[in-house]
Amino acid sequence: MTVSAIREVPGDLEMISGTRAVLEMLGRKWSVEVVYLLATGTRRYNQVLYEVGEISKKTLTQTLRSLEHDGLVARRVRLDAPGRVEYSLTPLGWSITGPLMAMYEWAAQHLSVRAQPDPRGF
Repeated sequence: MTVSAIREVPGDLEMISGTRAVLEMLGRKWSVEVVYLLATGTRRYNQVLYEVGEISKKTLTQTLRSLEHDGLVARRVRLDAPGRVEYSLTPLGWSITGPLMAMYEWAAQHLSVRAQPDPRGF
């Protein structure tokens, strides 16, 4: 094994910083919904607006721009249809879907217990 093959173990601060950066990206309102939606396929702006649900056009535009800036979403202007814009996940965006599913699975397993009232009244 070469020295370059040995991966350095990240320190606590590096792990905290990296985790916080991801949570900030996905912690913005509507970001997770848009990523999950685009994981099912490319969508036009109005499709995203309709399928995400109760989101304003301004907020959706801000969310898509933020996700595009973060490298998770790609915006493509279609030349064959003027004014037609499509959004899809980038390879980086696709790479976050695995951890998102793991978070969902954790929530499904652990938060359903927490959602039930405590029999002790707490």
